[in-house]
Amino acid sequence: MPLLMWGAPGVGKTATINAWGKAWGYHVESVVGSNREPSDFMGLPVEVNGETTYAELSWARRLREADKALLFLGELTTSAPSVQRVMLRVLQERVVGETQLPDTVAIIADANPPEIAVDGWDLAAPVANRMLHLDWVFDGDAWVDGFVTDFEYMEVPSIDSMLNNGDASFAIRAKSSVLGFLKQAPQFRLAVPTDPTQAGRGWPSPRSWTNAANVLSQLQPDDDEAMLLVMKGLVGEGVALEYAAWLASSDLYDPEDVIKDPSIVDWSERPDRIFALMSAVVAIAKMRADKKTWESVFEVIVSCAEANRADLGYPGARALLQNPPKGAEAPVSAIAAYRNLFTKTGKWKAPAV
Repeated sequence: MPLLMWGAPGVGKTATINAWGKAWGYHVESVVGSNREPSDFMGLPVEVNGETTYAELSWARRLREADKALLFLGELTTSAPSVQRVMLRVLQERVVGETQLPDTVAIIADANPPEIAVDGWDLAAPVANRMLHLDWVFDGDAWVDGFVTDFEYMEVPSIDSMLNNGDASFAIRAKSSVLGFLKQAPQFRLAVPTDPTQAGRGWPSPRSWTNAANVLSQLQPDDDEAMLLVMKGLVGEGVALEYAAWLASSDLYDPEDVIKDPSIVDWSERPDRIFALMSAVVAIAKMRADKKTWESVFEVIVSCAEANRADLGYPGARALLQNPPKGAEAPVSAIAAYRNLFTKTGKWKAPAV
């Protein structure tokens, strides 16, 4: 997820990010947009074996060849709009000209607010929507301590200490929570700001919600502060506060507990809570892809239908039936419960019971 650090000039953003990158073992490449042209992100056209292509840029080649690397894009708001345009594929797709950067390349940028930047531009909305926006907080005491020792003993936080080490079940719950919120608040699925300043920060779109779900799934389960920072940085402060309030009031079920015993669910609860739960249990079945889990999740889906909430269970039933594990079969009760919905949508022809 590309990061954009916003802050005043002269507070050590560039120096700190470069120092942290090297301390984490990354090869760091710094590219400052204010003194670059579009061709510096595309490469120059060359002819190879009768075909026109783009020459690989040296900094992109070094990033590609490194075991792990950090691309640091400096002074983003001083980059001309023509340069910002060619950065679009770099930020989201990790493509520089015709060079595909591997997943081992992290991307971090910094920027001064346009009103205090040298020849500053508001960040274009398509560029802003591809990034996670964070405000740089200047730590005066840390700077004083570092100044005395020439920053030789700078304390660098561990990346692992901030992440959940790939907890798949938490990742599923995080993504399902996002789906549950958007189910009951469809007005926040896409809301492009009309104000150029707001459009240059985080705002909600299908892309930024997807990015938000992916980032949330990597955080520590109880790190509410990080969760709020991520949501503000990707979908905007107002929507982030709405999501946090919904999450606090939802008291979502643990999908693992529900798979073991569907009777613990009060199926009369709000549709967004049930939708989030169904999304989570189906994701677990697809992740494990074993017959036992698949059949257990179908029991949850049947319970949902028997409680007259078949409309909320139907998307999960359809998803599971599209790719069942070897030897797994939908129970007769499921076919009976969802016969009408399957028939009406034409998505699947229910066999006779």
